[in-house]
Amino acid sequence: MSLVYFGQFRFNTPSMLYEPTTLASLTTLLATSLREEYGIDPEPIYLQAGVPLTPPESPQLRYPLVNIRKLWDLSKEASGDETIGLKTGRYAKPAHFYAFGYSWLASSTLLDAMQRLTRYYQLMSTASAEVTMTEKADSYALSAVFPDESKSPPKEGIDCGMTAILALCDIVAEKEIRPLRVELTCPATVHPEAYRDALRAPIRFNAEVGTLHFDKDSLRAPLPHGTPDVARATDKIAEQYIETLDPHKVASQVKRLLIALLPSGKVDQNLVSSRLNRSASTLQRQLQLEGMSYRDVLESTQRGLAENYLRDKKHSHAQIAYLLGFSEQSNFSRAFKRWTSLTPRQYQESSEHG
Repeated sequence: MSLVYFGQFRFNTPSMLYEPTTLASLTTLLATSLREEYGIDPEPIYLQAGVPLTPPESPQLRYPLVNIRKLWDLSKEASGDETIGLKTGRYAKPAHFYAFGYSWLASSTLLDAMQRLTRYYQLMSTASAEVTMTEKADSYALSAVFPDESKSPPKEGIDCGMTAILALCDIVAEKEIRPLRVELTCPATVHPEAYRDALRAPIRFNAEVGTLHFDKDSLRAPLPHGTPDVARATDKIAEQYIETLDPHKVASQVKRLLIALLPSGKVDQNLVSSRLNRSASTLQRQLQLEGMSYRDVLESTQRGLAENYLRDKKHSHAQIAYLLGFSEQSNFSRAFKRWTSLTPRQYQESSEHG
């Protein structure tokens, strides 16, 4: 089980992992930056933020995002530098990023490395973020959007992430990597020269989505130390670790099994729990830790499938009722109206115009 620190105390309670967390080793970057860039002793700052200054005892250790936000706020105040995040990212090394860092080191190209970043971002932080890599006409675009501001990384953390990516690129390419251009969502009044210098590229501010654009040839070029078999091995470690961070892991298992069982109509809790090799009471307790009940998972699965089937229009309503495990079409219609306040037919009509 991964450990999470809260203040001066360490807790092993699984449900605490449901709050956004950050890989503990990443906090050492800020401590280094405070010492090297500003000559500041980080210990009082870390103590006040409730984040241990000592190196993490486990590479899997994580700290709550609320503490990380406080740590950045206090560090910005102590340094008097609103661009502290840009400077901090320069100290990034692959070893700071647990399994992802070693996958990055073993990647065959920078494109491979950045695609790993999009897959394994959650390993570094479970904050609300969607990181994507897309091919444009003249570039590869690495973008990030933050759907839930209350659970998103602080601005300083985002700045740190951008310069950390460039630092990691330099390490594996064994030369300086410069983006073609950068698009930032912040206004140009926020230290534009500092951003241009740190990100080594022309910058467009007030963009809709934050994006780093890279030259295609640079990202496709073979890296000096690419080792595909090592990359694949560390990928598996990263994937297994990320699975442990899923706050709805048990509910996801139940949902996958229900999708297979629903057409048979045999979806009672005892059968499902036995298929998952646990008692019904254990299953219910595990779901409660995830803030759900068996009925919640069953109905959300049925509703999701129903909406997909109705939009696709490949099945009659009677067939949909059967596929969802209802004995009668009328039972399905009543359940669907309870879920959505619409009849199945009304839902289909509204989706045509939506």
